[in-house]
This record gives sequence, structure tokens and C-alpha cells, in this order.
Amino acid sequence: MSSSEEKKEPPKTETESIQQFDNETDGVLLPNERSLEKEFIPPDGGWGWVVCVTSLLTNGTIFSMLNTFGIIYVYLIKEYAKGDHSVAFKTSWVGSVCIGITFLMSIFAGICSDQIGIRPTAFFGAALGAIGLFSSAFVIQLELLYLTYGLLLGIGGGFIYSTSLVILGHYFQKHMGIVNGIVTFGSSVYTIVLSIVLPIVLKSFGIKYTFLFLGGLYCILLPCSLTWKPLFQRDTDISRVDVSSNKRLQGVECCNWAKKYLNLNIFKNHAYLTWFLGFGIALFGYFVPFVHLVKHTQDVFPKSNAYILITCMQATSGVGRIVFGKVADLKFINRIYMQQCAFVVTGFVTACIPFSASFEGLVAICLIMGLCDGISVCLLGPIAFDLVGPKNASQAIGFMLGGFSIPFTVGPPIAGLLYDHLHTYEIAFVAAGAPPIIGAIVMCFIPKKASPEAKEAHTSISMVDVYQANTDKSELELNVGVTDPIEDELHEEGKKLLESPNDDIIFRRNGSKSSNENIDNTPRQNSELCLNNGVTA
Repeated sequence: MSSSEEKKEPPKTETESIQQFDNETDGVLLPNERSLEKEFIPPDGGWGWVVCVTSLLTNGTIFSMLNTFGIIYVYLIKEYAKGDHSVAFKTSWVGSVCIGITFLMSIFAGICSDQIGIRPTAFFGAALGAIGLFSSAFVIQLELLYLTYGLLLGIGGGFIYSTSLVILGHYFQKHMGIVNGIVTFGSSVYTIVLSIVLPIVLKSFGIKYTFLFLGGLYCILLPCSLTWKPLFQRDTDISRVDVSSNKRLQGVECCNWAKKYLNLNIFKNHAYLTWFLGFGIALFGYFVPFVHLVKHTQDVFPKSNAYILITCMQATSGVGRIVFGKVADLKFINRIYMQQCAFVVTGFVTACIPFSASFEGLVAICLIMGLCDGISVCLLGPIAFDLVGPKNASQAIGFMLGGFSIPFTVGPPIAGLLYDHLHTYEIAFVAAGAPPIIGAIVMCFIPKKASPEAKEAHTSISMVDVYQANTDKSELELNVGVTDPIEDELHEEGKKLLESPNDDIIFRRNGSKSSNENIDNTPRQNSELCLNNGVTA
């Protein structure tokens, strides 16, 4: 390394101040986090397979209860009907509140997993879910189930479900698609078994002991959550948030806190935002068959075994998760296109449910619907990692699942309200088929170009990025009339970097690499460094 280049190396104190600033910068990956993204490679095996199995058990337990609520729904109507003409509408809210809260709490689960750890967050969720089910056994009024089965079980399920997806990114990369397929396959297996066992338990012991049985099943998740040892964690020390400083106004304190713990910069990623909107729209009618299909079948084909439809749906869903989870790992496969196709087919077959002239036709519809469900679910985690990168995936998945809460909560009660007034599900199922098709159309606007967040793991630290982040934060301080000497110094340093020759910027960028890495200043390698760091030589 030449002496002229040594003079360009920033002094140690300057580097430390830059490090300190970047640690306090909202929405920008910390230097140690960027190097972690660059250097960290998931083991793709080992203890990861234990994590895979326990995540499978978690997904199976949570979603088998959500998917089989249609069976409990029939018994709840018989238990609490008492001549109430709007009982279908009221009872639909029990399952809708549960699944809506489950996905809404995934937002906070992402924050908690970043702040207090994945295992404590998951353990809390498992415990709260079990409490909700045990307390539901002693409820004598339908409305109280909104609190026990809906709220407590929903919060618990949200906290443990989101973390069960996030932890997979710590252990797998190459096999992410197939692992997600295996994990989500658990919900299919559990649902098949529970759809057979649940009617027997309900008929033999009643709704009270059924809830106790489900609560005991939920307790299995407590030891499962303890196996999820994270391999990296975001550097978000709560002591760094100066919410008590007299220099800052209350509104700025709230804004800084939100930016610190809610990674809202994810929504600046146009690809993720479009996917978020399209997926949310698609789900407005998605959960309607899971709640009302059994009741519809009993009305139209009273002599048939309506519960077998849930079994058929989950059988093909499990096959779809395994097969298409593996297919999604192929390099030439576009995962978003796969998900779009699944939504379009789901919409069409859902609209065809009321027009089936035979029970066998409903079986065929459920087989197709289950296959599409398996494709959509197994691609949720991999697409999130593709769009925002591994370090942002925790909250990206949390926001996505939280966004599901509105359509999942609204859809089934609307269908129940239509049934209470029309005494048929014909219009309800036809209307439920439209949103998945519209959501797939919205996904057509997802940019094809890879987002910077997804490529972040392969780029070095850029001083220009630090300058840009400092500029944004300085503007915020200027709005409230507060300045910081350290930030002013960094602001001037940023200006010098922008006005300096490109070679100087290149040198500083590569200066952030390991000191053990030698830089060969040949013309060819210099041009490669320019290309890798986005600077034109």
C-alpha cells in the first residue's frame, strides 16, 4: 500500500465517531450488522433440523386449530343459538378474531424477537395461547369467547408463529424453500388428524373438554420454543433510545422510537410494498371456506360427511407445500409467479363451490383449493427473504402477517351475515372468489429488478450511505432547532467525501473491510472495485 494512500486513511477517532453515528442511525444497517450479513452463512443443517422439526410442530398446532374452526363453529352454533337469528354472524367472529389477532400480533412479535430474543418471545406466546384455550373451557357466554379464544389464543399464536418462520433464516439458506415446505407441511398433517379426532371428541365429551384437550396440545409448544437458538440478532439496545432527553420534543421522541423499533423503511421497498398490498387483497375471501364450508355442505348435502372436506383440503395442501417448496428452490423458478397462479386458481374454485351439484364435486374443489393453499403458504417466508434480505426479514414477515389480520377478520363474518339474511352461502362464496384474483393482478406490478435490501449482504459499507443517513437525521434535528456537534462534524466529513475524487471514496469503502485483506491496486482490480461499490471509474 503506497504512502499517499495511507494518508487518505481516516484517523481512528474519526472512524469511531462514524461507528457511533451509524449505531444511532434509524433505518440504516449498523456496520457490524452489514459485515455480519456479508460473512454470516447459515449452516443449512446440524441443529437446524431440530429447529425445523419443532417449527413443524408449532405450525401444525397453531394452524390445525385455525383450519378446523369450521368444525367447532357448527357445535358453537348448536350450543349458543337459543333462537338468535344472527347467531352465524356472531359465532363467525370467534374464529375471525382469533385468526385476525394471530396475524396482527406478528408485527409486535417481530419487534420483540429483535429486542428480547426469539426464544422468550415464542415461549410467552405458547404460554398465553394455552391459557386462552384452558379458560375457554369455562366460558358460558358466546361473547366471552371473543376474549379467551379470540384475543388470548390469537396473541399467543401470533407471537410463536412469526418467530417459527424467522428462526428458519438463521439455519437455512440453500434449502430455504424445501425447509419452509416441510415446516408448513406440519399444519396439513395436524389438520388432517384433528379434522378426524375433533368431531369424535366434541360428540363424546362436549365443547368444554374439547377446549381442555386443545389446551393440552398447545402446551407442547413450550419446550419446542426453547430449541430456537438464534445465530444472529439485530443490534438494537434499548438503552440507546434517549426518550428522556430535554433537547427533544415529545413528537420527535415518538417518531425516533417508532423508527428505531418499527423498521418502516421496509415499505420504501417498492417490491415488498406491492407484494404486501396484493397479498392482503387476496386474503379477503381466502378464509371464508375454512369457516363456512362445513356448514354449507351440511345444508346442501345433509347425509354426507362434511368433515372429510377439511381432510381432503389439507392432504393436498401438505403435498403442495413439500413438492412446490422444493420446486421453489430451483434457480429458474419465479416464486412470485407461482404464488400468483395459486391465487387465481383459488379464486375460481372458491366461486364454484355453490354450483357443485354433488358432494364429489365439492371434494374435487377442496383438493384443488388445498393444493393452491400449500403453494401460497410455503412461499411466504422465501419471498420475504428474497425481497428484503435476511436482516429485515423478521419485521417484514411480521408486517405481512399483521396485514393479514384485517382481511382474515372481516371475510368470514360478512359471509355469516349474508347467510343469516339469505339462508344460503351462494353469494358469499362467489364474492369470496374475487379477492384472490384481484390480489394476483396487483402482484403483476412488483418490480422485476432486485431490491437493494435483498442485495445488501453482498455490498461493502459505503461512506456515501453514512452521509445520506446523516443528512436525513440532521434535517430532522433542524426542524426542531436542535443541533449536535458530532453530527455537524460528520456532515462536513460527508461533504468532503462527495467532493473528493472517486478513488478516495473507493479507498474509504474498502478501508472498512478486514485489515487482513490485502488490496492489489492493479488497473483491473481497481475497475472491479469500482463496479462492486457502484462507482464509475
